[in-house]
Amino acid sequence: MSLSHKLFVALVLVPSALFAQEAPAGELFTWSGRLAAGTTVGVRSYNGPIDVRESTTDRVEFRASRPTRRGTDLSFEVETSANGVQLCAVYRGRNICDSDRRGGWNSDWDQGPGSTRVTVLLPKGVRLEARTGNGEVTVERASNDVDISSGNGDVRVRLTAGRVDVRTGNGELEIEGATGPVEASTGNGRVYVNTSTGPVSVSTGNGEIDVRMSAITGTGDMEFTTGNGSVTVAVPANFNGDIEARTGHGEFRSDFEIRVQGRLNPRNIRGTIGTGGRRIRMVSGNGALELRRAN
Repeated sequence: MSLSHKLFVALVLVPSALFAQEAPAGELFTWSGRLAAGTTVGVRSYNGPIDVRESTTDRVEFRASRPTRRGTDLSFEVETSANGVQLCAVYRGRNICDSDRRGGWNSDWDQGPGSTRVTVLLPKGVRLEARTGNGEVTVERASNDVDISSGNGDVRVRLTAGRVDVRTGNGELEIEGATGPVEASTGNGRVYVNTSTGPVSVSTGNGEIDVRMSAITGTGDMEFTTGNGSVTVAVPANFNGDIEARTGHGEFRSDFEIRVQGRLNPRNIRGTIGTGGRRIRMVSGNGALELRRAN
């Protein structure tokens, strides 16, 4: 059972709950604690950007700016457990981390909480789980798994070790310098992924896809789909697999020799590369498809 510390937005932690109603807009909430490698840092925010940076120590640090509108109704709680820590936004007494809060906004909340910027200093070797209902998420260096979700906003992740899972309802996704498997999806927006070690799977409702992998481990399949936009995937020169490529308007081009199954159709191809194996599926409703050798 986790221990919940009710910490209100303030430069100095004080025991009086009344202070949360009196603190001026723009003031900061801060919390810091030591974490062991392998544990998890969680962040749950109603509305606003999340900025994650690498810590130079073994301590995690949370900082949150108070919104200028409806700010006196917003506070924060930090929940600690053997598995790690979690920062939870609390609006009008409702904790976003509580299971009974998952149904969405209450009708008496008007437009909901104002935007709050959350900054996280992440220790090395610690996993990250970050969620915001509306806002961009930026991660600069993480040495373990990263799991990010935004209801609406761009997501940018740079220099990570471990697995990367990224989702947004609307926004561009950019994952640069990853060293592990990647899964990325957006309802609308361009997706760019550069990882030294696949597999990778990407989907977007509307936007181009550009993926580069220096190596691929395991046997998992990969899928790249967009409703509208080009799809470019670069894989190692020694890639072996089964390819399925389909586009409503455009052509499929490949640096690899493909043994085609059935009739040759530049818009709908099934075939085998090398000795076959994992499946790679590339689909666009409207756009060119390209399978390239990684440099």
